[in-house]
Amino acid sequence: MGAANSMGSSSTSTEATTIRAVLRRVLRRVLRGARTPTSRDLLTGGLGGPPTAQSQTSVASAAAAAPNPYFDVETLLASVESGAIAAVKGTWLVGLHKRGGRLSRRQDLPPEAFWSAGELRRVALALGDDFGVLFVALSYRWLTKEHPDPDGFHLGIVASVAELYLNPRGWTKYGLDHYSQLTAAFKKHGLGLPEFALFWDFASLHQPPRTDAEAKLFPKGLQNSNVWYGHARTVVWMQSELPEGFAARMRASEPPLAETYEDSGWCYVEAAISAAIKPGFLRLDLAKRTEWAMARAYGPGKPWESDDMLARVCARRRPPPPSPETVRRLLQTEKRFTNSSDVSKVADLYATFFGKVTNVYALVFQGLEWGDADVVELCEVLPRFAALRTLDLSRNKIGPEGASALGEALKVNAVVTTLDLGWNKIGDSWNSIGDNGAKAIAEALKVNAVLTKLKLLGNNIGPEGAIAIAEALKVNAVLTKLELGYNSIGDDGAKAIAEALKVNAVMTTLDLGGDNIGVEGAKAIAQALKVNAVLTRLNIQVNNMGDAGKKAVQDAVKDRSGFVLEL
Repeated sequence: MGAANSMGSSSTSTEATTIRAVLRRVLRRVLRGARTPTSRDLLTGGLGGPPTAQSQTSVASAAAAAPNPYFDVETLLASVESGAIAAVKGTWLVGLHKRGGRLSRRQDLPPEAFWSAGELRRVALALGDDFGVLFVALSYRWLTKEHPDPDGFHLGIVASVAELYLNPRGWTKYGLDHYSQLTAAFKKHGLGLPEFALFWDFASLHQPPRTDAEAKLFPKGLQNSNVWYGHARTVVWMQSELPEGFAARMRASEPPLAETYEDSGWCYVEAAISAAIKPGFLRLDLAKRTEWAMARAYGPGKPWESDDMLARVCARRRPPPPSPETVRRLLQTEKRFTNSSDVSKVADLYATFFGKVTNVYALVFQGLEWGDADVVELCEVLPRFAALRTLDLSRNKIGPEGASALGEALKVNAVVTTLDLGWNKIGDSWNSIGDNGAKAIAEALKVNAVLTKLKLLGNNIGPEGAIAIAEALKVNAVLTKLELGYNSIGDDGAKAIAEALKVNAVMTTLDLGGDNIGVEGAKAIAQALKVNAVLTRLNIQVNNMGDAGKKAVQDAVKDRSGFVLEL
């Protein structure tokens, strides 16, 4: 927003099938516990990302702990039905560009440019859980104070992306039909040709000069724009590309104005709002849609006729949600506005938004390549999420410093019951929580009285880290599930965990799969199971304990009815 805001022999085929089956089994073992989520999971607060999303966009939105405007279709529909926001039809926008037209202010556009409130409601409700693909919000830098896009620069880019989004034909690869998410949703629900509703401030909000009635609607429309940008299911197009020479013109203006999308106060807040609970594959930076990027993703000469490309190529990195105080400070000191009076207005818009989205029970920041600094930043705002129950930070690059920050946060946190830190060793750096990080988490476990599920799979935790966690388990009275598999705790770590099991009276589920445990460690676990009467499920697969170790564990629980042993 701106100033106004193959075919081979049967034997070969059989062999290939066998190889594939073996590989699948191995992969399931290695990634045990990391199920493949669905897009429905994603949009209801579940784990993971949609089938088309890459690891950097495999992230879920939060689910509401109580009725929340950022999860409900009715709030989107209400913004249009009230007259505060006009939803532009995607097909009309494409047509305008093809005719060589320019976008006009809302009051000067023809009725056919917009969805009627009744039509939008009918289609949105018909889409059911897929309603999110219908609503798109555009975030962009205004090019002049008087008109955001006088020469049609933004219109051309937006229209080209809209054509991908609207494409009803789809394309075929490997014998499979691929459609845009929008087209697939319309086909699924028998709604005919695809269409979408776009929030473009200049065309969606009443622009000056305004009548008295329009002036009363404008602040409400501005407030409702938060829902379009921040809703867990809407799509946000971040058009950060700017015309040649634009930066120089802004630099020469008096006073100097924002030269980039990132430096604009309005754009910064819109980006922050869209990042809080929205998955990364729904935050798309259109400037990333280059010929090189598309060729890299799909191969040269391939048809890029699906918005699947957008999720793969244009997904924008999702940062931790900043606090309202941080936003206000940055708006006052670093970001720039065409109208200085907008500073407080924009800061207040973010504060209102933040107050609503903190009422969530799950935050899933999975696979974002977050490092320690990101986690430290997140920990600063975590106390604001008073209803939070589940925090998923799996498959990032969190190291000991980030784990330490989380440990300190957990010492005083009285609401989070599930914490997932699994597989934090992504990329070339192979960062991981390691022993030091495990020690920090262990210290938190000694005093935390609410955390019941802790996932530490695949974090390069060795014997020292396991020993620290074991000591915490001796005094912790609430943790019922611990996933410590696919680390390197060895026999020493297993022995320490075994000693903890002898005194721990609450843990019911323990995962030690793939932990380099030998026969001595297995025997120690077996001895502990003879004493512990609370544990009901143990995974100790993919270790080095041999037949003797396996037999010891089996014998220890053979008379325990209902005990689940994964050996």
